[in-house]
Amino acid sequence: MIYISIGSNIGNRLSHLQRATELLKKRYLKDLKSSIILETKAILPNGAPPDWNKPFLNMIVYGSCSSSPEELLKGLKQIECDIGRPQVYEKWAPRVIDLDILLWDDLTLDTPDLKIPHPELVNRPFLIHLMAMVNKTFAFNVQDCFSKSFTISPKLMGIVNITPDSFSDGGLYYDANRATKQALQLVSDGASIVDLGAQSTRPGASIKTPEEEYERLKPVLDNLSDYMKNGDIEVSIDSFWPDVILNVLKHYNIAWVNDQKGDLSSNTLKEVASSGCSVVIMHSLSIPPHKDNIIPHDIDPIDIINNWAEESINRLLALGFDESSIIIDPGIGFGKSMYQNIQILRSIETLQNFGCKVLVGHSRKSFISSFSIESPSNRDLETIAISAILQNKVDFLRVHNVRDHMRFFVAQAVLK
Repeated sequence: MIYISIGSNIGNRLSHLQRATELLKKRYLKDLKSSIILETKAILPNGAPPDWNKPFLNMIVYGSCSSSPEELLKGLKQIECDIGRPQVYEKWAPRVIDLDILLWDDLTLDTPDLKIPHPELVNRPFLIHLMAMVNKTFAFNVQDCFSKSFTISPKLMGIVNITPDSFSDGGLYYDANRATKQALQLVSDGASIVDLGAQSTRPGASIKTPEEEYERLKPVLDNLSDYMKNGDIEVSIDSFWPDVILNVLKHYNIAWVNDQKGDLSSNTLKEVASSGCSVVIMHSLSIPPHKDNIIPHDIDPIDIINNWAEESINRLLALGFDESSIIIDPGIGFGKSMYQNIQILRSIETLQNFGCKVLVGHSRKSFISSFSIESPSNRDLETIAISAILQNKVDFLRVHNVRDHMRFFVAQAVLK
């Protein structure tokens, strides 16, 4: 068994760990398993510059490998390079990603380039702590070695509604500074991407003009601009106005365009594709939704969504997108009865057949009222329970409460 540590303290640290894990599994550890993730203080030499004092996210992965130690070391350096770490760097300085071989069965190796076991392992209590949690043979008692904990999966999209009247949190983040603070807090809590929306899509909401929507988005995007440029946060724009989308793409480093309405022109979609952005396509019958405009009860909603997904994906591929940049959202709550929403969630894995990523936005939605009397703002417990069922069936969970989701999944991951 080979144990490898992964650490990051620059940029979107959780995304860097997720990417490193994906590459390790693809290239070297086919049976890769992973620990939870711990946030720890940076270990620094005396006299280190103050700006080096950035907290790390650390985890370990383990599995079997057919490569030699030297080949694996070379491969780890290549993965670091692929994620963005320069080949020449100052020791102890902050780093986008750091991969180290800790142990390799009973192997002892001492060469100028590689030492196994890793000589600093005994000085890294957080790594010993992680190893003890995944393998009972590492019997240690390590305490107070971390400040936060995360999991590598599922990937969470955090929601920021820059609106006065959204369904479950209307008005909380209508102020640009509060919206900015919430976006950064969601990343700190473990969100892989943050979705900014300046239109309320609750039933009965009035649609704002492109000018009004952009006026709400712009101050928040201005506040987050440097964070986006530095890779500290990935942002999705939840919009259906072409003018807003193109204006945002022109001025900001946006990662995704979340097209809820689904009626963007081919020219607009070509611009999105050429920008390198991913696109989220959502199935809906009307925006805002209306209880009388739903899929007919005598038609299987799964068939409707599968047919829509196939047509939509083929169109996007023809306009310049590739499968890796298309995310499918079945549109829970948009054009479906509460019973149809439940049926769709029960069969959500069928959307994986299209080869694109799948996102589901079930957080605090009205279908939960079919089994709970809680108000929308108090449905996080039910949302997390549903997320637990969906976590291995979709690629992204779009949720309001990232912090409690992460707490739940960490506890679950430890016992798994």
